[in-house]
Amino acid sequence: MKNFFCAAMFVVTLTLANPCAAADVWLDRWDSEGVDLYAMDDTITGGTSATGKYFSVSTKMIGDGQRQRVVKWTFSKWQDDMWRYETDSMDGTHTTVVIPRSPLFEFCMDRLGWSYEIEEHWYY
Repeated sequence: MKNFFCAAMFVVTLTLANPCAAADVWLDRWDSEGVDLYAMDDTITGGTSATGKYFSVSTKMIGDGQRQRVVKWTFSKWQDDMWRYETDSMDGTHTTVVIPRSPLFEFCMDRLGWSYEIEEHWYY
């Protein structure tokens, strides 16, 4: 009986434990590409430098129930300039301005606890 009680307590403990697990969070449907965009929330990393803030995140593009590709995004804000991004699929010679309302950008900023403002057509 003692062994049964210990085993039962072990199962209850495992059931009630709050496991730390990564999640893929659905953010948007890109009809033009036929994919759903998922953020891999455990890949969000951010920091600051002398010139501004930056963060990166990896995303999964899912189409027809299958992973089509994984894309790493890097967002950066240089001093008083607007937020910009580049992906690992871009050629690395330029960045692109983030246009509101970007579910990916806003999700990451919320997870990082960072604030932003929208002025006219840009994030600051």
